[in-house]
Amino acid sequence: MALPKLNESPQYSLEVPSTKQKVKYRPYLVKEEKVLMIAFESGDQKQALEAIVDTLSACISEDVNVMDLTTFDIEYIFTQIRSKSVGETSTVLLTCSNCNHKNEYDLDVSSIKVEVPKVENVIELTPSISVAMRYPSYRSVINTNLDGKEMEVGFEMVIHCIEAILTEEERFDASEISKKELNEFVESMTAEQFMKISEFLQGMPALKHDAEFDCISCGEHNTVQLKGMQDFLS
Repeated sequence: MALPKLNESPQYSLEVPSTKQKVKYRPYLVKEEKVLMIAFESGDQKQALEAIVDTLSACISEDVNVMDLTTFDIEYIFTQIRSKSVGETSTVLLTCSNCNHKNEYDLDVSSIKVEVPKVENVIELTPSISVAMRYPSYRSVINTNLDGKEMEVGFEMVIHCIEAILTEEERFDASEISKKELNEFVESMTAEQFMKISEFLQGMPALKHDAEFDCISCGEHNTVQLKGMQDFLS
């Protein structure tokens, strides 16, 4: 005799920030939470990223390739799934700017949104050469050596985010260019040219929330910007 089903998972819907695609999802279950906890406690960043991907793939109903989504898509979707799984309120510790006392702040995670403004992704490097940029996919983040030096990680992410190299006559898609050639192309840039494309990534959308609180120790009024998944789930 088959055991009865313990729970019928409710379905929720959300809009993927970068594509505006509407997808349905369910909360994650104990088996998925267990994998997440083990990955997070391991301290291995790549293992944690892979656990998040596996969780999203299991919880999203639609045929969505999670690895192709942007990093801010993943952060947004994961926080929404988590809010329906363990509670819509997350208690985070915020440090007072005056006395450094840590204050508990209750945040409604389900209300957090990601704004994706329209930006020019074609960046002119010379009068005859430009690059078309794209936001980093989760695949590119996982394939990056995150344990390397900050400058090396940043350089590798820039290469991942080049969609095409444009001249007045031709378009060279990055998918058809070897990594060696892309490396050489980026290394041949001046500092000013490299800064231009780095600024595109620095302006990438992210989970953001301005938190205001009065310190319970000294009474100082604080305004703190939470940014990124780690800030919301700490």
